Amino acid sequence: MSASSPIVAKSGRLMLFLGLACAALGIVGYVVQVSLHHLTTPWYLPLTAILGLGLLVFSLRKQRTIWRWVAFVFVGLIAGFECTFLLATRLPPYAGPLEIGQPYPAFQTQRADGAPFTQADFKGDQNTVLVFFRGRW
Repeated sequence: MSASSPIVAKSGRLMLFLGLACAALGIVGYVVQVSLHHLTTPWYLPLTAILGLGLLVFSLRKQRTIWRWVAFVFVGLIAGFECTFLLATRLPPYAGPLEIGQPYPAFQTQRADGAPFTQADFKGDQNTVLVFFRGRW
């Protein structure tokens, strides 16, 4: 007499948890990156959320429940927000250094006391030195 084990269908619950973990891992990675003051473009943010969406799709194919659909919509919103955040926070293209004798490009910023400062402040008979101090985070 042989004991046969019953065939257990995989429910996809592991894929559900991995999908949620991937979405959370990208956000945690970004928080760690900012806390370490290592400010580079976080391309991994939308990639981890999209990977999480793929895992949730696999989980939904195994078993369709309301909680899996809620998780899918939630991670989809996170992925959409992260893609928008990544594309909306791009810096303008680098135009190269200023050439000697050429005018400054148009800009407007604030001084330390809050007063406005523009390229028009360079005009006049006096020499001007512009110093950029990055400071500390």
